[in-house]
Amino acid sequence: MLFNINNPQFWRSSGMREKDSQQIEVKMGNDGKLSLSDEIIEKLQLKQGTELKLKLGEDGLLLERADPLLQKVYVEPTSECNLSCRTCVRNSWEEETGRMSMEVYDKLIAGLEQFPSLKKMSFWGIGEPLVHPNIAEMIKKASQLGVQTQMITNALLLDEKMAEDLLAAGLSSIVISIDGTSAATQADIRSGAELELIKDNVKRLRELRDRKGLKNPEIGLEFVIMKQNVHELKNLRKLAFEMGASFIFLTNLLPYTKEMIDEVLYSFSISRSKPEERTEHRPEIYLPPTDLRQDTINNLIKVSGHASSISTPQVPFDQNRGYCKFIEEGSISVANDGKISPCIALMHSYTCYIRDRQKRIKRIKRYTVGDLEKNSVNDIWANDEFENFRKKVKEFAFSDCTQCAGCEMSKTNEEDCHGNDFPVCGDCLWAKGVVQCP
Repeated sequence: MLFNINNPQFWRSSGMREKDSQQIEVKMGNDGKLSLSDEIIEKLQLKQGTELKLKLGEDGLLLERADPLLQKVYVEPTSECNLSCRTCVRNSWEEETGRMSMEVYDKLIAGLEQFPSLKKMSFWGIGEPLVHPNIAEMIKKASQLGVQTQMITNALLLDEKMAEDLLAAGLSSIVISIDGTSAATQADIRSGAELELIKDNVKRLRELRDRKGLKNPEIGLEFVIMKQNVHELKNLRKLAFEMGASFIFLTNLLPYTKEMIDEVLYSFSISRSKPEERTEHRPEIYLPPTDLRQDTINNLIKVSGHASSISTPQVPFDQNRGYCKFIEEGSISVANDGKISPCIALMHSYTCYIRDRQKRIKRIKRYTVGDLEKNSVNDIWANDEFENFRKKVKEFAFSDCTQCAGCEMSKTNEEDCHGNDFPVCGDCLWAKGVVQCP
């Protein structure tokens, strides 16, 4: 495979995690063309006609596929749950709960065997994965594909037998949902969830894992920060240590009910985007890695004020445009009924609130690109509609609804003022980095 290139300093492949990326030294031929090695062609699964994008930066060139490879699959085993949390999307929908049949799941697994690019399968969604009677079998079949497997759970059903089954299934990592470091806060937000029981269940899992001489599953915590629990963040490191968690995932609250609007902690920062033109009235402040001490934070707030924008080396996207992690990482989301959506956010229809604006009932409208009962994964991934949607989201030329007061169009995800039709993503908090998930 050959492509023309001018004055290269280096070539970098994209679509891989940073730790997997490679810097490759190449020389340009006398004909002004650069050839890629068979190894790179195979790794990026390039063939004649594959569209590539070449981005010119100050330090060199970035080469990536215009259409990413399928690398990650989110599986919703069930939308049933043993809890009824105040923060849950199930408070704002009218769908019947359901469980994925093993027939549908087996068809998914058979289809994924055709994707050597697949790296990870993550088991969660709207419901609690451990409610599904075949969850360990599902994880085992995914592990046999040679990919990483992850599950997000409230851990209340993680008894000894379940722990043994998950270890035997080869689960790579388990993320425990904790929204309070005190028993009272955890029980209040998560409808009576017993923190001590969760800690005991995770401790048992660790002991069984260590006794068997296994490294996995790695344990992590996910914490949804809001006004009610932000004061307990100071105890989260200690709790993580007690539970043997090696990573902590913090995310913001997306209100699904009117009662939760006042709990958000990003009413101001959601509209603090990087200006297209910086001025003395709105200077851009470049923030280096800084110790997050109370005195430091207080003084940084005074520097930034209410109109400045903050730039840090950690921000992986242009906040002016939006960045869809789901599309960029080449993922699909499979609901419990076997229907496939491009992302978690479009997997169901529901009401939510963005900057006090209500997305009307069933107006975050579900968007599916295929059904496993009718189509193979390969056919769904390769169909023109899904491919065009991925390209559209990578360009992210949607109206930036999070930056304005909102018009009638912003109350739905069916069209926007830039002329885009369903589904539009300009109001998506995942694309703004405000809400995130493992």
